[in-house]
Amino acid sequence: MPSKKASTKSIPRTKPNSPPQTSNLYHNPIKLLKAYRDVRWSLQLSMEQHKEDFEGEYGMTITEYLDDIYAAGVEFTGTKLEHHANSMKRTAEMLKLIDRSANLIRQYNSEGEGYYWNIYYTYLSPQRLRGVSEIVTALKTHIPYITKDNYFKHRKKAIRLFATVLWGYTTKDEIEALSAFVDESEAEEEKKDKDEHSLL
Repeated sequence: MPSKKASTKSIPRTKPNSPPQTSNLYHNPIKLLKAYRDVRWSLQLSMEQHKEDFEGEYGMTITEYLDDIYAAGVEFTGTKLEHHANSMKRTAEMLKLIDRSANLIRQYNSEGEGYYWNIYYTYLSPQRLRGVSEIVTALKTHIPYITKDNYFKHRKKAIRLFATVLWGYTTKDEIEALSAFVDESEAEEEKKDKDEHSLL
């Protein structure tokens, strides 16, 4: 995550996009943010799992593929290994969109520093903090006035701003991909719940 501090500058003006018709501006970003840690962890595991296979087959790392090959307009579409690589690329792009939206808030909103850290400790930090008390303790370094009583109100404002940036400053294709990402995350969560329930 970039280390830029908040400023009074406005978020760069671009033509806003409307959120997908089937999406709720507030609740879908929550689902997206809640999936962030698990998706990033799954991506890291996939990259480790296929690291040696990919380097042996193509003579490059998966990271090099994600950053360079696909960006240059080359997309592998044949083998199972290539399918995994393209899937990881799409996942990495969705994570970058989330990171970008959070960082835009931090950089350009007058209260963005606090909103950024609220989103970060609640949803994006590598280690999930255990409950509101730990989140508030971590936030006090950045938001001295934060308490258990006003945390949820502050978080709601942060998420609404995040949603505005996410849906308003991404391309149509990115919005559609994010919507699909939300749907896939929900489906995966439902499957996980069913699997856990079957073990009871």
